[in-house]
Amino acid sequence: MTIDPVKIPQNVYVEDRIIGPVTLRQIMIILGGAGISYAIWAGMQSAGTVSVFQAGIAWTPCGIAVLFAFVKINGISLFRITLLAIERVNKPSRRTWQPRQGIYVNFITKAPAKSNKDMRMKEEQKQNTEIEELSRVLDQGPPESALADLTEEDGQPSLNVRPASSKPVKREKISADTSNGASVDDVTHTKTKAPPKGGLLRDIIPPPSHA
Repeated sequence: MTIDPVKIPQNVYVEDRIIGPVTLRQIMIILGGAGISYAIWAGMQSAGTVSVFQAGIAWTPCGIAVLFAFVKINGISLFRITLLAIERVNKPSRRTWQPRQGIYVNFITKAPAKSNKDMRMKEEQKQNTEIEELSRVLDQGPPESALADLTEEDGQPSLNVRPASSKPVKREKISADTSNGASVDDVTHTKTKAPPKGGLLRDIIPPPSHA
């Protein structure tokens, strides 16, 4: 299937010609300027005789309209040149472009400062915890292994206390009566069981039975 030739529109921005080379925009500009000039001339004529100077002033708007409609400089119409001149007053004639630095953002994170009240409360809690631990240890008493070491096989408490070292005896200060001829060396000491010592252990450990 053959494709029909398509006509591509060109020069779409070219104004339509109404009368020869004159466009519709030019005709509208001329008609506006001529109407203003005619209104001024009619007002002068109704006031009295109109001189050549007054007639020139009256038809000045029409001449300006003709200039705006037909005069072009380097392909730019006089109306557009006027608009560019007005724009130049507000904007600089020379413009430079350079990259912007942009917005500098710096994130700084800080830990919230602890108040003195919170630190004081933590110290008090720590002290209370230590006191509670000490009270708990005292309430429990000595461990069972310590009590087992304090008792002997026969049930008598053993304090495991070393006897104090005896002081040296001065023999010159001791005298013995040997009138009956008995020897002191033959005297023997009968061992007797010592009563249990220690009030605390006596209350805890019952006395041995003699049955």
